[in-house]
Order: sequence, then C-alpha cells, then structure tokens
Amino acid sequence: MRSILYFSLLAIVLLVNPAGTGAQQRQLTIELNKVQQSEDGCRLSFVAVNGMGANLETTAMEVVFFDANDVVSEMLLLDFGRLPSDKTKVVEFVLQQQQCEQISRVLVNDVVECSSAEEQNMTRDCFSALKTSNRAEIEFGV
Repeated sequence: MRSILYFSLLAIVLLVNPAGTGAQQRQLTIELNKVQQSEDGCRLSFVAVNGMGANLETTAMEVVFFDANDVVSEMLLLDFGRLPSDKTKVVEFVLQQQQCEQISRVLVNDVVECSSAEEQNMTRDCFSALKTSNRAEIEFGV
C-alpha cells in the first residue's frame, strides 16, 4: 500500500513539474532600450537581464544592422561582457559615423560567446534562452 501511495505522489509531482526538479525557465533577455544620435555616431543602449541561473563571465552576440532599404549595412560582434546572475545591466554601443535614421532594423544573428565559471560553453543554451524586446523606434529581434 505504501509503494502505491509513493508512486501516486511521484506521478503527481512529475505531472506538475515534468523536469522532476525545481528548475525554472532560464532566460537571457536583451532589450533595445534607446537609440540616440551623437557626434560620434549612432548610440544604442541595450538592457540585458541574465536569468540563466549562473553568472555569465562572457557574453557576445553577432548583430546585423539593416539600412532604410532593409539591406544589410553592417554586421558586428557586440560584447556584453560579464552578466551577473539575476541582475540587470545597461550596455551602450556606438556605431561610428552612422546616422540612426539610416538604421531600419537590428537583428541578433547569433550568440557567439556565452560561458560561466561552471560551464565554459553555454552558447547554444544562451541562444535558445534568448528573448528580445524593444522600446526604440528601430525594429529589433532574433
């Protein structure tokens, strides 16, 4: 009787939480928060939130910029650096000699570097967990 009760409780737990653990949905969120013209070029402000469950020691993404005609104008590697777990970090990049009004869209093409002290290569996990949002007038996404 005890074993039937045990297996019944186990089945209920697995139905409620299929992973069988307390694991939460891991997420790496990047928001294009602000786009502003400066003397140096177009300044893009991103807000990054690391919800991966570990301190990310390195985080870098290949980002593609499209012009007003939706043609690829530039492809850059943006280094977000260290992203502490469950912390929000603002990172700014300046596109030298670029007019913001000439950019129609920004695309995260790939996560090329993502690692923690525990896991040297989390790049695939980081890309799968990547969520984008946008507060700027330029289209932004994956």
